[in-house]
Amino acid sequence: MLESVGHLHQVAAQWKFNPEDVLLIALNACGARSPLPKPRMRFRLRLDSRPDEPLYLILALGRSDSPFELDENELRLGGVKVGRVDGIEDDDAVLGYWRGGRRMLTLNSNARSQCTGCVFCPNTLEDASDPKIKALDLTGYLSTLAATSGMADLSSVTTVTVCTGCFLHEHLSLEHLAEVRAAMAANGCVGKLHFLSSVLTTGDGLDAAARLGPFHLTLTAECFTGRPQILKESKAKLTPEQMVSVLGEAKERGITTDFTYIIGLDPIEEAIEHLRRFVPVTTTFPRFQTYQAHNAFMDVYRAPGSERIEWHLTMRRGLEELFGPTRLRPAWWQNYRSPWCFSFADEDLTGARI
Repeated sequence: MLESVGHLHQVAAQWKFNPEDVLLIALNACGARSPLPKPRMRFRLRLDSRPDEPLYLILALGRSDSPFELDENELRLGGVKVGRVDGIEDDDAVLGYWRGGRRMLTLNSNARSQCTGCVFCPNTLEDASDPKIKALDLTGYLSTLAATSGMADLSSVTTVTVCTGCFLHEHLSLEHLAEVRAAMAANGCVGKLHFLSSVLTTGDGLDAAARLGPFHLTLTAECFTGRPQILKESKAKLTPEQMVSVLGEAKERGITTDFTYIIGLDPIEEAIEHLRRFVPVTTTFPRFQTYQAHNAFMDVYRAPGSERIEWHLTMRRGLEELFGPTRLRPAWWQNYRSPWCFSFADEDLTGARI
């Protein structure tokens, strides 16, 4: 992927990308070697080239073949320090956490043990708790979270995201989302309710979601080839055509729309062909994530050629050509595996990154 710091700068100059973005793409794709005892950790990184701009990452740390090495103090590429590390935490399941300062709250508010899982999901590697907030506890939990975060209430929160793959049926997800909306209201939050899922697909379900107030649907598309082998059944059964239809129907109802997609599972040509159809039904920038293979078994699912940095930069350029005209842009604080951190095509990406 990358052999050294010199190789990094050579590739960045050749492709006319900033070297920090090239480094982050390779880091997410390769993971790191580490003496730390966990297979996956979250941490804050300050790159030596941009020390005043802290970034969050969540990374696989058991990759003995990676050119990157990470310990509790620093990140190295080819043995050369490229960044300073702090705030290391085990990436276990937590009930709620902040992104974008304290503008967006993410909830893992349903039991993960109900999820059969996708091959790229790291949950099976975690000594994760299995959080489930009962309906009667949601209001109290949000109130306690606000208080422990130094906030009188959640009136300043713009988005509450329900981020879990554990709903087996559409009606169960809608029941839970209604409970989350009620708990938000009880804590002074009138912001957008954001749901990442593949189960909210019917016209009646989208109508019900729209009635919950400002609503954002992120459809978990993930990939287009090998779906039955890679994805759990509720995701795999949706065809690309059906996903485009769902997002189009949601958009017609005034719902904010986008999707998740894992870069590195599909061949580039097939990915771009399918993704082109998603552009007209997407109203905010999609969650494009670099595939993180945590072990040799997960390596099997990599698209041919995706072990090379040039493959990833070709894919990035193709996505910029698709979404550049939309004026939709990525933000690192929304997606720590994004191919874009400091720039998108020829544009600098500004604003807070954590």
